[in-house]
Amino acid sequence: VQNISNKPIFIVGCERSGTTVVRLILHTHPNIAIPPQTKILKKLYKRRLIFRDLSKKQNRSKIAEYITSNYDKKTKLVDLGVDPHNIHQKIQSSGNSIGAIGAIIFQEYAKKHHKLRWGDKRPYYIKYLRQLLHLFPDAQIIHIIRDPRDAVASLLSMSWWKKNLMNSILNWKEAVRRGSIMKKHLPSDQYFELRYEDFIDNPEQWIRQICGFLNEEFYPQMLQFQTTAETAIPDYKMEWHSATKQALSAKSIGRWKNDLTRQEACIVEKITGKEMIDYGYQLSANGNSMSFAEYIQYVITAIQYYGNAYFVSGADRILEIIYPWAMGYMVKNGYDD
Repeated sequence: VQNISNKPIFIVGCERSGTTVVRLILHTHPNIAIPPQTKILKKLYKRRLIFRDLSKKQNRSKIAEYITSNYDKKTKLVDLGVDPHNIHQKIQSSGNSIGAIGAIIFQEYAKKHHKLRWGDKRPYYIKYLRQLLHLFPDAQIIHIIRDPRDAVASLLSMSWWKKNLMNSILNWKEAVRRGSIMKKHLPSDQYFELRYEDFIDNPEQWIRQICGFLNEEFYPQMLQFQTTAETAIPDYKMEWHSATKQALSAKSIGRWKNDLTRQEACIVEKITGKEMIDYGYQLSANGNSMSFAEYIQYVITAIQYYGNAYFVSGADRILEIIYPWAMGYMVKNGYDD
């Protein structure tokens, strides 16, 4: 395959908001390949100072070795089914930045499927869009938003989700906050926002709009995405993605009415009420209110949640500032030879 597109597609949003369905639909497109989610981009970005100046071959060899030696379940790279030795060689010859190296990995996946364009689906990228766009300035972002009550109810039912109700609510709230910030700063041809409920109500209309946003042709077979689920989703993930084997359905909309208690639903609405109204979600007005103990629990959880988030963000900003200086210092003093 020649002329792989330099406009990658990133599907983001709060977990359990429909990002996997959108990924499968786009993966069904004859021009687009979006693999099962991996952890490799974030791992590479966090270690960028360790790999140093990637214009030097010995450093490219170092990062190539890191990737091939971590071709396992921890990075999820093994789920892509691409040849690690081929990736190793290409990184050594042309991987002169973290973004270029990440692109090489996903381009190999696209080539494996005989497609010209690659993308990545990782919900928590919504919290790292600034860094993502630093690596891929031409990237196109698709942000999926779901009713917070349904998203929280779904999260709490997942065996891999180890967080409590308050953390789950804050996770949704932060995803929406980050998305609204990027929406204000990115042009309309780079950021696309979609409510899951609207998508389920009229999938063809929204798939056509997504294709228009991506400047890609619409293909009717995209509506039959479930035929690709068997091969496009690893077996160990099928337990929580079993609905992808079936046609789109509205049965999961409003699941919170059965899965959350009245008090849990009240807490979700009290904490996310403003955002729910902003995004067109109707409050249930069930008459309940948060107790003082619940409010204190929320405040404590929020302090911990945002304290950690701002610490990570602040540390990353500091690294961004010192990174060019550190690179220059090492080169000047011969530490990068």
